[in-house]
Amino acid sequence: MSNNPIVSILIVNWNTADMTVECIKSIFTDKGLKEIPYEIILVDNASSDDSVAKIKKIKGPITIIENKENVGFGRANNQAMKIAKGNYFLLLNTDTIILHSAISQSINWLSAHPESYGCTAQLLNKDKTIQPSGGYFPNIWNMASLLLHLDDLPLINKLIPPFHPHSPDFYTHDDYFLTDHSQDWLTGAFMLLRREVVLKVNGFNPEFFMYGEEMEMCYRIHLQYPKMELWYLVGPQIIHLGGASSKSKQIIFDREYLGFNGFFKMHRSKLDQQIIKILISINRVLQLILYKIKNRV
Repeated sequence: MSNNPIVSILIVNWNTADMTVECIKSIFTDKGLKEIPYEIILVDNASSDDSVAKIKKIKGPITIIENKENVGFGRANNQAMKIAKGNYFLLLNTDTIILHSAISQSINWLSAHPESYGCTAQLLNKDKTIQPSGGYFPNIWNMASLLLHLDDLPLINKLIPPFHPHSPDFYTHDDYFLTDHSQDWLTGAFMLLRREVVLKVNGFNPEFFMYGEEMEMCYRIHLQYPKMELWYLVGPQIIHLGGASSKSKQIIFDREYLGFNGFFKMHRSKLDQQIIKILISINRVLQLILYKIKNRV
């Protein structure tokens, strides 16, 4: 493989040995990458399983960074970016499987669209149904809609651009993820970005451990490059199994809360910061009520 890769594929691993191996093997099935020089940089966040040993057995252009502690998703990706040589950075989760040359398709699209700073493939669940990826930047209105569960009601997402748009199989049958379009932020499971844009904003904010960091970085890129766009594509597709490193839904909720608080602290007014804290407290109560109702049924 060339010493000058076009794309650097950045993967952060934490205790997902077998899944990570399958993810990397799926990269090799992308036929388009035979014509596109690439490198894989994997950062292991102090896994306690046999991840590193298994990954070292894989033949390919793989560089492994072994951390002595779990520094989180953003900081680990920043480590990889510092040594990455590609013109493009592909952030790829370990719980993904590349389908139909999704990486090379995305690179070809982005190289042909200089007005865009990044793009993503269509994320699919294991059963091939469409999985949401990203949405609109958070503000008090769409956070209230999300945390009070108002966004589950018909027409609300038409009135208030949602932080998390619904997938097509939701009962409202939203078509948001059925067509190519630009959007504010994308899920970090598969995110192809121009190198110079990411480095201009110094990558991820290290204050975010996990959840919310990709959205916050997209916001800083938007502030720096307001005329450039971020695109969701339906042609390239991957499977995203989801939540491989977070088994507890409560852990996910708690980290999302931290992400919301962190974003509002950095980018919103003090009044909005107080309101988001109140909304999160209400949401915690609602989650508890819904949990009790579910267990009674």
